[in-house]
Amino acid sequence: MVNLSWPYAESPGKGFWGVPSSNHNFCEEDYIITHYIAEFANTFTNLIYVIYGAHGLRRVRLQKDGGLFSTLAFTYWGLIGVGLLSAWFHATLNYHSQMADDLSMFLAVGSLLHQLLTFFATPSQRLTRTVTLLGIVIPVSVYHCWTNEIYAHQVTFAAMVFLCGRKIRQLTRERVKNKEARARLGRITSMGMGSGLFGYFLWNIDVHLCSHLSRFRHSLGLPWAFLFELHGWWHIFTGIGAYTGMALVEYLVTIEEGKTDTIEEGFVWPVRAVLRDIEGVEKSGNGTVGSEGKKGQ
Repeated sequence: MVNLSWPYAESPGKGFWGVPSSNHNFCEEDYIITHYIAEFANTFTNLIYVIYGAHGLRRVRLQKDGGLFSTLAFTYWGLIGVGLLSAWFHATLNYHSQMADDLSMFLAVGSLLHQLLTFFATPSQRLTRTVTLLGIVIPVSVYHCWTNEIYAHQVTFAAMVFLCGRKIRQLTRERVKNKEARARLGRITSMGMGSGLFGYFLWNIDVHLCSHLSRFRHSLGLPWAFLFELHGWWHIFTGIGAYTGMALVEYLVTIEEGKTDTIEEGFVWPVRAVLRDIEGVEKSGNGTVGSEGKKGQ
């Protein structure tokens, strides 16, 4: 009979990058697959951020207000940065790579919040809001790295995520006049936030129930045990949630009055399917999009 799994090897405790020096060492066992990668599954699941970010850049580079170094593109570069820096952290488990991973979270959510706060602002408003945002993020980041204190970082990040969600809903109400289309965008906004929260739920299980998870994974053997590396699923679900928010913001700040043809083109799941449905709704004559439009109001 063919054996479809193999047992865990004993962790050597250190690998190519030395003994782990990070404050956080998640439930995945270190260096059991290769001498060069500390947490194998947690490292490669970060590809979700890079893939979604690359899809976003592919779309915005052709936009009228886009380009690879435009405001529209900055959020997707931030998402790619999260993927690369988080992968670096999980591959090495070093203190400095952990700090880079923590701060990359600010890079992604901060760029999205900045876009939401400044895209329709006057130059003076844009400057004021940019300075205010940097005046919060930079001191918190310096404090986090200097003192190795995590709570200020976590509270600031959570507050920024909350503000992004609130602003997306406000922008949806202002820019989308068709009630059915607005409801569908509201549902996918909730889905994106729910995806992130579910990822956080799995993150907590990975942290607080690690001994139980480890025993269960050992009973399964490899490679099936990889399916229960819950921190890796945190990467996947938060990647879906982050892309959903970024793609919706891109859509909301670039929609043109009366133009509904192929509005989903260039987006990927889950946003693409919803925008395709919205295109069909708007073509049915039930209204239009755009805060300046009069039709359908």
